[in-house]
Amino acid sequence: MDLPYDYRLYRILEGDFMLGEADNAGGVDFKMTTGHESGAQDATNRLRTQKGDWRSHPNLGANLELLEGESNTRETGERGVEQIKDALTYDSRFSDSDVTVRAVPTSIEQIDFYAIIDSDNREPIVVKDTLNL
Repeated sequence: MDLPYDYRLYRILEGDFMLGEADNAGGVDFKMTTGHESGAQDATNRLRTQKGDWRSHPNLGANLELLEGESNTRETGERGVEQIKDALTYDSRFSDSDVTVRAVPTSIEQIDFYAIIDSDNREPIVVKDTLNL
C-alpha cells in the first residue's frame, strides 16, 4: 500500500509511544489507554512538564525544574511535594484525598518523588520522578 507520505515514529527509552497490534494490511495505530493506564499516563505527563508547556492548559505542570540548583533539604522536598500535588489536582483530574506524594532524598544531589494515587482499580497508580538538583 503506497501512501503519499512517510511517517516514522521513534520512541525514547521511556517508551513515550505505545503502538497497537498490526492490522491485516500491516498498518499500526497508537495504542489506546484505558482506566488505570490513562490515569498513570496523565499523572506522568503532569509530573514531567512545566507550566506553560501545554498551550491549552497553561497552568498545568509540576514545575520541578524550578527546584534544580536548590540544596537537598527537607524544605526543597516539601516544595516539590506541593508542586506535584497542585499539578495532579489541577482541574480536578485527581482528587486531593486520593493523592499522596513522598519525597525521598537518594543522594546529596537527587530526590525521588513518588506520587501514589488511589484509583478505582485494585492497585493504586504509582508514578516515580527523579529530580537531579
